[in-house]
Amino acid sequence: MEAAKLEGKAGNKKEEYTGTPGDFWRMHGWRRPLHFLHAVIYYGDTRRYVHVLTVVLTYVMERSPKFLNNSAAYKWLLNWLPRRYHGKVLTREHAAQILTLNQDVHVQPDQAKRVLTYDMVNQIVLKNPNSVAVGDCACRVRRENPCTPYHVCMFVGEPFATYAVQHGKEKLNIHYVTQEEALAVLQQAHEAGYVHNAFFKDAAGDRLFAICNCCLCCCGGMQAQSWLRDFFQGDNPELKLLESSGYVAAHDPDKCLGCGQCVEACGFLAVKMKDGRPVVESDRCLGCGICVDKCPSGAIVLERDYSKPEPLDLSALETI
Repeated sequence: MEAAKLEGKAGNKKEEYTGTPGDFWRMHGWRRPLHFLHAVIYYGDTRRYVHVLTVVLTYVMERSPKFLNNSAAYKWLLNWLPRRYHGKVLTREHAAQILTLNQDVHVQPDQAKRVLTYDMVNQIVLKNPNSVAVGDCACRVRRENPCTPYHVCMFVGEPFATYAVQHGKEKLNIHYVTQEEALAVLQQAHEAGYVHNAFFKDAAGDRLFAICNCCLCCCGGMQAQSWLRDFFQGDNPELKLLESSGYVAAHDPDKCLGCGQCVEACGFLAVKMKDGRPVVESDRCLGCGICVDKCPSGAIVLERDYSKPEPLDLSALETI
């Protein structure tokens, strides 16, 4: 098994990644042995892990008994998952920034908390971000007729890319790509109307480990986001599986053709037609920008929403 040797920040010693559990032991060790086991299971067979998780989530969303809705234990469980596995919606430009990095990134903790408000997140770290692997979407391959393209999910940085390639080459067709190839995948996904999400996980040391390109019809994360919002009906506004990009769609009625393409494009069900014109529900909109590109008349733009967390714009964040 060939190890990956990658350069970190200028002057740093080269680190070796072997694609074995030792990579995650160095990350977690005796401090967090359960997170170590979680990482080995998740990255060792992401396809099976996502399948099992999706089956469980589907049962919870569609078939769980109604009497559980008022159960404190049930609500605690629903709060527990998003705090340990969650994402940040990215604009295409901010996703491209991450995929073209050539040195390690460590965002100042106080700024990181303004970008990601989850309790467990106090830093944004990327090691060897120029190491990127692309594979089939684990959510889509379990479906009979998935949306295409589905070879669009990316493991970013180390030790994630190397471990994913070593263990997911056969299961999810995971392989290394150049930064130019990663940008081409991102563009292809954007043209298909997919939402770009940066995912963080406790098993990843609470670090960014993947950029997934998601759709509501196939992807469990987006489905769970919508379901959680409707389940709590505003009682727990802090609970979310996906964090806003920091932007919101703004509609100009004078330019609008009333074609409804923005309604079809929105993966968060945030745009509704009313009296022949689209209306954006700002509390549902997570600012992905897909509707902006789909609008044929330029009637929708993204605007900064200062009531929401800051964008994951690495060019504007201070790093250590």
